[in-house]
Amino acid sequence: MKSIDDLLKPLVSCHNIDHPSDWDMQFGRKAPLDVEIGFGMGEFLVRSAKNSPGRNFIGFEQIWERIFKTLKRIKREERLLDNIKILKMDVRVSFERLFDQKRIDNVYCLFPCPWPKKGHIKHRLFSTEFLKLVNSRLKEKGFLKIVTDFYPYYEWVLEQSQDTGFDVTENTVQPQYDTKFERKWMDAGQKEFYEINMRKVRHVDLPVRRDVKLKTYKVQDFDPLNFKFQDQIGKCSIVFKEMIFDEKKQKGVVYLIVSEMEMMQYFWVSIIRKDTGWRICKTEGQNFFPTVGIAKALELVYQSATSSTKKA
Repeated sequence: MKSIDDLLKPLVSCHNIDHPSDWDMQFGRKAPLDVEIGFGMGEFLVRSAKNSPGRNFIGFEQIWERIFKTLKRIKREERLLDNIKILKMDVRVSFERLFDQKRIDNVYCLFPCPWPKKGHIKHRLFSTEFLKLVNSRLKEKGFLKIVTDFYPYYEWVLEQSQDTGFDVTENTVQPQYDTKFERKWMDAGQKEFYEINMRKVRHVDLPVRRDVKLKTYKVQDFDPLNFKFQDQIGKCSIVFKEMIFDEKKQKGVVYLIVSEMEMMQYFWVSIIRKDTGWRICKTEGQNFFPTVGIAKALELVYQSATSSTKKA
């Protein structure tokens, strides 16, 4: 068991830390903080942490297989690398909620997915909006380095970088990072890659998105057989999936999908019979960010429960 605990030690759950987080406390020391977005197999992340023991490193990745291989890579090191933390989540959400302004020293992103198809461009990282967010989380004179193999993506990022508070320089570079994707493109015959360096010269003020305090609602009467939820579609979309109700226990749960900004969350709402009526609240034991959309989802379930006993 200890071996497994040691393996998983760098892994941090975003739901078990403060929003925003005190990263000095998470690492147990005060040190410069660097972030790698999409660390893949962890080659650059682990090498950087090993070569710079006086710095703290946070890596973001969304694919479990890559995270697991990186955790094993960390564990194989002769010296304990306690200056690495790993999060499995969308970095856009993390930068919005887990980092104070002017908190990060440097950000690296090597060979991000370029989403080459025209219809997929909306999924690309480093849009103007995200670059402004990165700027706000970087310290003064902090820098962002992006390396890509795909020239159209390189051009797109340069276009997006206008008026984001960065001084931008670009270079054509030789292979030097020894990552899986760099090796992949080298094997395919590519000998040069495109590097973008952005140095922060002007601060963009984007406050942290704070957690919303969620309400518990009460209704006098509730008819589960007549419960009808009207989906809300827009910038914040809330979609009903199902309701499960236990007649014997007089309790039910409503399953919803809440989509807002760059975040999609699966959310369960409980409807429970009490002595003086019915209580409507978040279901315990689930992980989610308490956002404006989540608060709205609770309100809509309350409204639907209230309407369930009204005669047509």
